[in-house]
Amino acid sequence: MVAALKKLTGGDFAGRFSAWWDGRDYAPPTEESDESATSEMSETEGMDDVDADEAAEIAAPPKPSKPKAISTDASDALSPGASRIAALETLWGEGRFGPGSAELSSRLTDALPPLEGGSEAQFGLVNGDPALLKQVMAATGACPVIAEWRVPCASRFREEFPDFEMVNGDLDRPPFEAGSLQLVVSLDAFAYSDHKSGLAVRMLRSLAPGGQWVVIDTMRGNSSSTFAPAFASSWCEPQLIDAHEVTEVCESAGFELVSDEEDLSGDLLGAARQSFSRFGESMGEQLSDKLSRVNRQVYMRELGWEVESWKWRQRALASELIQIKMWKLRRPAE
Repeated sequence: MVAALKKLTGGDFAGRFSAWWDGRDYAPPTEESDESATSEMSETEGMDDVDADEAAEIAAPPKPSKPKAISTDASDALSPGASRIAALETLWGEGRFGPGSAELSSRLTDALPPLEGGSEAQFGLVNGDPALLKQVMAATGACPVIAEWRVPCASRFREEFPDFEMVNGDLDRPPFEAGSLQLVVSLDAFAYSDHKSGLAVRMLRSLAPGGQWVVIDTMRGNSSSTFAPAFASSWCEPQLIDAHEVTEVCESAGFELVSDEEDLSGDLLGAARQSFSRFGESMGEQLSDKLSRVNRQVYMRELGWEVESWKWRQRALASELIQIKMWKLRRPAE
């Protein structure tokens, strides 16, 4: 992976990034050590002593005196938004904006209700990613309506699913047609929503009578401590609530609780660790066609921020400072 970074950025940026990743002091390369810098990075176990400010400084590439071409064909270069998404997919896997695994997929698909109407049925996806969309489509056989408030993420969805309906709007108010959906699946919608009761009301309105909402969200856990600044994503600052507040907000909006909350924290923690362990392979193989075309500054800034954020989140999940929960809710039949 370091070899790919060095080819992408030039100079010894790869060495600085590798030192940060391994949790060691940076030493300028000699002729002998320059060759050894192409070895794979280790997992994130040794990075605990790096603070957010240092990580940001390391992740930010040196400023060239003159702009350098990203590709010999300027029309082939990825936009800043697409470069951000490429960084996320480098870390988490193709089609993923966050950690995922077969275990998480199984827990989700087991929770999905059967939908009437086959391919004519519609389900909504809020704040998800292409990999999650494919999982829900495979499990239900239904047609998606994608609600996405992050412009680069919406562009990635349109690239992969040009024939499916996309709606744009605030996360608090996904503009689904009233009563049009049999199912909605949301990921961290409560965590990033400013108006949580408004989100629940809008979801209820979007579902047909008897329709269900599967909520997967990040909550405050059982431990008490202050949240590190690095917990914020590059999209916005999470606004976490307790698990019981989700139930209260949804029941106040008119939902019925179909099943008690399930804890997915261990599955997500395992998925994040697996992604870090295969980071080099992903960069070298899955995205080799994109690395020569990315906006280097944007790509490395996004990658550095995501790694720093999840370095902290792994510790928070392991200590139960935060938890990942799943609920299954239903709009009452009329």
